[in-house]
Amino acid sequence: MKQPIIIDTDPGIDDAAAISIALNHPAFDLRMITTVNGNVGIEKTTANALKLKQFFSSNVPIHRGASQPLLSNIVDASTVHGESGMNGYDFPEPNYNDLTSVHAVEAMYKELKTNEKPVTLIPIGPLTNIALLLSTYPKAKDYIKEIVFMGGSAGRGNITPSAEFNIYCDPEAAQIVFNSGLPLTMVGLDVARSSTLSHSTVNELQALNQTGYMLHHLFKHYKG
Repeated sequence: MKQPIIIDTDPGIDDAAAISIALNHPAFDLRMITTVNGNVGIEKTTANALKLKQFFSSNVPIHRGASQPLLSNIVDASTVHGESGMNGYDFPEPNYNDLTSVHAVEAMYKELKTNEKPVTLIPIGPLTNIALLLSTYPKAKDYIKEIVFMGGSAGRGNITPSAEFNIYCDPEAAQIVFNSGLPLTMVGLDVARSSTLSHSTVNELQALNQTGYMLHHLFKHYKG
């Protein structure tokens, strides 16, 4: 039976790849995609999620979330991901009719309460939305199977010598999630760096299919 998941994201080229997998993996039942400020601002991360939904002709709902960290100043990674956050491939303009009006935190709580199975949360951006969910609706913990997040590092950082970007963007939110008592799996920057694609592998993607062609062009920009 498929595992229900919610992806909380700030796409982002790397997040675009993760969403591409989640939308098509036979083991996952992707219940929704929620967006957060991070790699670029919330309007752009939301637009990018909508572009991916449209690219894959998906029915998965998109919900816009937090536009800024809980306390910290906004930082972004547009120098890495490009001005749009997904530079490298020419996506059509997003269809904003596909954007659900319910805020990400409200939508997550409703989905958690009504799903028959405990849901796995997969935040792959700053943890702002997850912290707001746990703070606003403490009962949400009863419906969460686990949180598997991309963030932190057991080695060097990528925004400072010791800090990883997602945690650095909203450390107060990270503290709330770390202290939640929920089962947590941290996929740190050191793990992500160990799975970096080679130039030859990126080039091979181009000829696979339309998805491979899209990811090839995103990765070429990323590596550039």
